[in-house]
Amino acid sequence: MKLNQIIKQTQNSNVVKNGVWLYVLQIFNTIIPLITLPYVTRILGPTHFGMFSAALNLVGYFQIIVEYGFNLSGVRKISLAKDKNEISGIYSRITFSKILLFFISISIMIFVSFLAGISKVQFICMFILYIMVLGTALQQTWIFQGLQFMKYITIISVLSRTVSVLMIFLLIKNPEHLYLYCILYSLTFLLMGIISLLIIKFKIKLHLKIVNWKDILEELKDGWDLFTTSAMTKIFSGIGITVLIFTNTSSSVGIYSAIQKIPLIIILFYTPIDQVIFPYISRHYDTSFKNGYEKVKGIAKIVVPIVLILSLTMILASKLIIDILFGEQYSVYSYLLLPLVIWMSLSIFNNLLGIQILVASGHSKEYSSSFKIGVIAIIIFNVVLGIIGGMKGIAIAAMLAECILTIAIIYQIKKIKHSDTPKVKST
Repeated sequence: MKLNQIIKQTQNSNVVKNGVWLYVLQIFNTIIPLITLPYVTRILGPTHFGMFSAALNLVGYFQIIVEYGFNLSGVRKISLAKDKNEISGIYSRITFSKILLFFISISIMIFVSFLAGISKVQFICMFILYIMVLGTALQQTWIFQGLQFMKYITIISVLSRTVSVLMIFLLIKNPEHLYLYCILYSLTFLLMGIISLLIIKFKIKLHLKIVNWKDILEELKDGWDLFTTSAMTKIFSGIGITVLIFTNTSSSVGIYSAIQKIPLIIILFYTPIDQVIFPYISRHYDTSFKNGYEKVKGIAKIVVPIVLILSLTMILASKLIIDILFGEQYSVYSYLLLPLVIWMSLSIFNNLLGIQILVASGHSKEYSSSFKIGVIAIIIFNVVLGIIGGMKGIAIAAMLAECILTIAIIYQIKKIKHSDTPKVKST
């Protein structure tokens, strides 16, 4: 089938179908950690799971470099492309840009690891997990999303992760299997990358073209703003574990990483809801800021009570929840869940305020300003409280930084509400 025919069929199809596939992907990516995490934390134990978590956290920074915001900028370009030749050009420029960033990032990783005195075991874990970054360089999710072919990437993801889960349960039997677990965890990303390339070549019929340095530099320039936002998001979510890596034991890293996953999974469950309501809310701001704002208030009346009830339940049953999920070695530290659950609640609340009000109404700049304040706060709080209080300090730092972000976003919203000058919606 010709690409032009594929695009035409896509345009004539029900957009909801693509949204359903995206939702299935998000839900599946949320459920998988629930299946493997309780098993892995028990088998590896806090120390070895901590080594894995530390390596995964550090590799995540380099993964952001390779992604570089192309998953958003690429989607927009593909959706606006007029013909197969233009799409092939975009595909080639972004692919070669990601490959270049991969080699740059692995060089930086080796240099930083040597400079920071990373242990041999930790470095081997990082090197194995770097297969994830290679998979990220090869993955072309943005093409499937731009062409509204999420069906393919969802099926690829489900199959790859299912194989990975089965292999983990079959092969990971003791703490000495740490390296093997790193391999199984990261191979999913590589497998997804390879299969996506094959589908693009043989199904969508796109081929890589030779590009020059100017083309690559233009792509990097176009994606810069999205890259900086992604980098700030990674810092915001990963700085606590990073501080623990360099100030505490591997066991502390493992314990905190495991317990932190509980509120993170709740946030992941909320993410599809966020994606579904965003276009709906955005359309109401076309009429007026007040109209969109009132719609968000209506949704908040449903979401906020549910989050508060869930949060209270998690706090009251924290020891039982952690004991069931991870075992007695972790449940001793159930007190960490209190500040982390508050952080989770504020994070969802901030999404309603920041994404559904500021970004949806075209005030992305104001949201970015607030987010920068939050990033500065979380870095300062984590470094200071992490050194002073270890895991407890890191958990409190996450909560306090989210409070600062909440205040900053509310301040921006109040400024907009009291402004007499209409704000032009940005693209």
